[in-house]
Order: sequence, then structure tokens, then C-alpha cells
Amino acid sequence: MRLIHWFSCVLKRMAKRRQLCLAAWLIACSGVALAGVMADRTRVIFSDGAQAQSVTLVNTNDYPVMLQIWVDNGEGSSIPDTIVSSMFVMPAVFRLQSHEVKSIRVLYTGDVLPAGRESLSWLNLYEIPILPAGDQNNDTPRVLLGLNTQIKIFYRPEGLQAPAGSIATALDFQIRRKDEQWFVVCHNRSAYFASFGGMAVQAGDRQYPIQQLPDMMTPPMGEGVYPIAAEVGVRFDRISASLNYTLIDDSGNLVAGAAKLNAVISADSAANKE
Repeated sequence: MRLIHWFSCVLKRMAKRRQLCLAAWLIACSGVALAGVMADRTRVIFSDGAQAQSVTLVNTNDYPVMLQIWVDNGEGSSIPDTIVSSMFVMPAVFRLQSHEVKSIRVLYTGDVLPAGRESLSWLNLYEIPILPAGDQNNDTPRVLLGLNTQIKIFYRPEGLQAPAGSIATALDFQIRRKDEQWFVVCHNRSAYFASFGGMAVQAGDRQYPIQQLPDMMTPPMGEGVYPIAAEVGVRFDRISASLNYTLIDDSGNLVAGAAKLNAVISADSAANKE
């Protein structure tokens, strides 16, 4: 699950300079934003060709909100009316009272998706606070903030059920260097997305964390590249290294794993040799 943006929805009777200052402050503070509308899961999974899934939402705010919900491919900033997706939501727009609980349905349209492997979409929960009736005619300057929360949707076509065990056995890891930056490269031989909660390289008595990316996922039958937070001059090709990581399973739980890092691929060195 991720929070992707805050922005100003209503600005009343403010000078342009004050608007710019406020916008800058909102951007600076957006990293600590917390969603008020919470879902009962961190991911929605369609297994073995399922056509629909239910998601329960609760408004934990002390005020009502308007919710607009849609499915996209992760863009987050696109206008819902212009998005083409193999999923849709019912209902798509509704009011949710403070502490109210409501279920929505995510439905598969039947569009052709890749066979034999998972497909990924994102469920968007966009919430806007509702002003109390007595405040709507108030001339006091105010700002209403909209918050969009994204939840992963994994679609598994008919015949592809939940993995029987951990997909860790289908993952291979290498270290690669480009210029002065080192990367961990994950090769995923499974039919499922590998979602990582975190990674760190152990080299000698030191541990080097992986820089956290917005989406720490390696696609099925694909490759994921993750930068190592290491100072310039570290040479992973001259020391023995291993990788500690956590995978996120279907229930959203973290499963710890470890792997030896295979032979180093140094992209810039290879180019120099040529």
C-alpha cells in the first residue's frame, strides 16, 4: 500500500503569494501524511480466474469524507474517466461517515490478460474531507486536502493458484555495477510478483541497505534492479557478500530470506574491456 500525493482542493480568499507559500508547506509536510480511510487488506488477489473480490473500508477520521475509487496501472495522477483498465469498482463514488464501515466490489471485466503469470493493477482510494454544513458559507481562509491511497491488485488467470510455498526458491540475485553505483539485481523465475519489504547486503562485518524505491517488486519472469546505499569506493567484487531480505506474502506478512550473491557483473568494467 502506498500514499502517492497530497494537493490543495479548496483555497478561499487567499492572495497569490500566500497560496504559493502554503503549497510549498504542504509539499514539505506530505511525507508524514496518514490515510484516514483504511482497507481490511494491503493487497487484493484474484486467484484461479476469479471474477470479483470484496474489500471492506472504514473511515477512521473524526469527520465524513467523499470517496472516489478507481483502478489503474499505477499512474495515480491520471483522471479516472480517461483510464482504461481490466478492473472496475462498485460503487465508485460515495460518502463515508466518520467511523462508518462499507464494502466495495472490485470486478474483472474479462479483458484478455497474460496467461500463466500474475498481472498487476492498483486500487485507488481518493478521500476528500467534507466541510460541516455551518462552515460551507464561512469566509475564513481554509484548505481541504485530498489524499490518494493505492493498494496492489494481483490477478492470477485460471489455472494459476496461490504459490504452494515461498517463491524465494525461484529468485536469483547478483551484484552489478554501473559507473560508481552498485546494484542488487533480482531474477524472478516464478509466475508471481516478488514483493520485497526490504533488503540489505552483508559484506564482511558491514551491512549496506538497499535504497527504498516506491515499488520494491520484481515482475514474474523478469528482473528487478535495486541500488545499494554504499559510499563511493566500496568494491563488492573484492569481498564476499550475501543478501538479507524480506518478502511480502499473500496475507501481507513479512517472510525473511537470505541468499548468496552470485558473480559480480560490472557493466562499466565490461565496457572498458571492449
